[in-house]
Amino acid sequence: METFYTLRYPDVRWTILYGSYAGIERSAVNQVQKLVQKYLPYVIKVLPASETSSIPADHLILIGTPDNNPQINELLATAKLELDRNKQGYLLACLDSPWAKGCRVLLVAGTTSRGVLYAVQSLGKHLATTVATKFLTSAEGRPNLRKSFDSLPDFQFHESPVVENRGIWTWGYVIRDYRHFFDNMVRLRMNMAIIWNDIPPINAPQVIEYAHQHGISVIFGFQWGWGLPNFKLADPGDRLKIKEMVLENYQKHYQSLDLDGIYFQTLTEHSTTEECGITTAQAACLLVNDTSSALLSLKVGLQIYFGLHATSIQKNFMDLSSLDPRVTIIWEDAGGIPYSYEPVVDPDAPFEMTLDYSQHITAFRPGSRFAIVAKGWTTLRWEDEFEHHGAFILGEQDRGSIQQKLKERQSQWNRVNALWFKNFHFASQLYREIASLVPSGMTVTGLVEDGGLEEVIQPSVALFAESLWNPTRPDEALLQAALNPYYQDN
Repeated sequence: METFYTLRYPDVRWTILYGSYAGIERSAVNQVQKLVQKYLPYVIKVLPASETSSIPADHLILIGTPDNNPQINELLATAKLELDRNKQGYLLACLDSPWAKGCRVLLVAGTTSRGVLYAVQSLGKHLATTVATKFLTSAEGRPNLRKSFDSLPDFQFHESPVVENRGIWTWGYVIRDYRHFFDNMVRLRMNMAIIWNDIPPINAPQVIEYAHQHGISVIFGFQWGWGLPNFKLADPGDRLKIKEMVLENYQKHYQSLDLDGIYFQTLTEHSTTEECGITTAQAACLLVNDTSSALLSLKVGLQIYFGLHATSIQKNFMDLSSLDPRVTIIWEDAGGIPYSYEPVVDPDAPFEMTLDYSQHITAFRPGSRFAIVAKGWTTLRWEDEFEHHGAFILGEQDRGSIQQKLKERQSQWNRVNALWFKNFHFASQLYREIASLVPSGMTVTGLVEDGGLEEVIQPSVALFAESLWNPTRPDEALLQAALNPYYQDN
């Protein structure tokens, strides 16, 4: 039986019509409600579009995909709107309602669930620079948030990312609040986390599930010889020992997890390009091909990412041509910005040389993805805090200690933020030019660890994310996007 009552807040209200309330789209619907609710004094009605027999005579927020929200399909046809068909693309628009005179429609649509989630982030950025900064004033002189939101002007734009996989590389134990960490990754429209652990956390299933609900692929990293003393890649006996350790470790700790892939480093973090008569590149291929083949027999389709340090490869990259095509190389230390730990111009690794090397290592494996670990932010406190660990719980730490850790690092953040604002154009140019050479897709993860990302999105990290989303924009536009208040509104 319908309950009748007197509305405290008269006039036309907003209603959310959603396509799906499961998985990634549940996160998107929750967040769009959160974004809008702060402007409205009444509780927003939220309804499933497929079960709505008649379209409410309200202002409407339509969220979902054309496949799961029939009102989105109808609006696309009626208003002649174009949805970006890239699997991460989206359309965000505000216009007059075709269903109710005097009402408005806010369209938050994606081709896929991830696209819907990114449309929500775009809406947050748009509101942060329109409604949130241009409150209309009531007769009593107070900001009228409702009126400001109700009078949102027309707009329409659609986007999709230039770099396919965009994310963070970090040791796991310094993720101190995994929920907020992933929440801020979503705000940055990132979709991949490479997390290195000595041993996976005991709450790994919960961590992975939360990331997946927010459109983030999770790759766990572990060593394939990295850090082991007295081992040589060129030694067949050592390669066999490493292979056996990897297989045992994978079956014991990783095989049962709902991971999107594994990442490894082997004995390449040095500057010796040859040993025992063969190049480091050739020796690495022997280990990686043999070990990867064994792993792929255990799990068909397993995504394997090879963290390879260019310092031991240098000009011998062609010796990697025999690497199993199912393995993706993630290049590290391949020159100056954006590979260097300091975002400064290095006379020993000028940008032109870095770009030229990147173009060469992009081209020698045609049809393969190109991936790098970008650097230049915060790293582990190797000298006074780092310690190898056993089983642990990831990302369930006290908020006060998180804030204290961030306070300790802020002076470093201030320094690297300033350096990135001076030199980011080198990185964005490399992403732009390399992406144009890789039709099969590009992956860039930034080494941002022990930097309090769960607490604050630093300006240089926002600039990194914007440079990956669309590095073809002018420098001024990238800077403006990175300084959007939405990134600081936690």
